Amino acid sequence: MSIQRDDLIALALGVLSPQEEARVQSALQADPGLLAEYNSDLAALHALPELLPPGQVPPGAADRLMARLRAEAQAAPPAIPLPPAQPQEPSAEVDAGRRPWTLGLGALGLAAALALFFALRPPTDPLTRYAGMPGAVSQPLTGPDQTQIGQVVRLQDGSAFLYLSAAPPEDRVYQLWKIEGGAPVSLGVIDGQGTLVPEAPNGLTLAVSVEPPGGSEQPTTTPILVQQL
Repeated sequence: MSIQRDDLIALALGVLSPQEEARVQSALQADPGLLAEYNSDLAALHALPELLPPGQVPPGAADRLMARLRAEAQAAPPAIPLPPAQPQEPSAEVDAGRRPWTLGLGALGLAAALALFFALRPPTDPLTRYAGMPGAVSQPLTGPDQTQIGQVVRLQDGSAFLYLSAAPPEDRVYQLWKIEGGAPVSLGVIDGQGTLVPEAPNGLTLAVSVEPPGGSEQPTTTPILVQQL
């Protein structure tokens, strides 16, 4: 089963047909190396919005990018039909002709594919963005009084996005901790109300405390959140 890098990019962007997605997913399950490569690309895609400066998508950007993709697809060589009596694994050229969408992704490269993703699905708030990713599962976060104080979104690559509904008090920050052997281990200060946790396996216990700017070596206040994923 031949899997191209374009297939991995298209799967990460959620633009494959159900049949193509099943084909690629099957190949990922059969090849640990390919799965690791896909997870690495997916993690980079998830982290990219946090690295970009705030901004608005220019008017008409999505239409211009789609027009460029269509032009790339139309410029692709026509499909070469396979002999009906000799079915075989399609070559890269045949596959490209059969699936002009992924050819367009390959011709434009990863940067253009990501640009298309953000142009067609412009980021609003980060919680909505992460919750809308393929395979994402949301879980409420509850405080000591069992009221909901936020959400955590578990992602396919094993990471999680944690978001608190309210901003921290003035001149204070949220600090994230994981609990190991009953002791808190700092995962850093949360920039605002949300943060991406790169490794969030089942059973991980997370805690959030309110700390002075810059954070603390150990929690200095009673955690507002202690929850197992």
